[in-house]
Amino acid sequence: MTTVTRTEQNWAARHVDRTRVIVDNSKGAEAQFVSNLRATLSAAGFEVELREPSPQAMYDTAVHFVVEGVSVRVTEELGRHELEIVAAAVRDAEAHRRTERQRVRAVAIYQGETSRVLAWVDVFAADGV
Repeated sequence: MTTVTRTEQNWAARHVDRTRVIVDNSKGAEAQFVSNLRATLSAAGFEVELREPSPQAMYDTAVHFVVEGVSVRVTEELGRHELEIVAAAVRDAEAHRRTERQRVRAVAIYQGETSRVLAWVDVFAADGV
């Protein structure tokens, strides 16, 4: 069970229309981070869909040069304000990762189902996108 923290309650104060976002975990990243990210985005007022890891992700032994764990996919009509709220929610969830090594992993925010990255978000970036 996921509990809502005070920080997540503060996100709710920055209400957004029920915009749909997708937390894409199809590559099989850490489940706790995905759960925290989903809860934080939900608390911010987003309708969140979660993509579970594919069965192939569990047995993928290929070498990847660019490692991407979790990503967020947003609708094409998402405005700058909503994009900044998504980025802030990602930073908050990253700050609660278990180890420093995991905290430095950037999360891509994609435009819909395309490969176009709107922003790379990490815990070190300044507020904003």
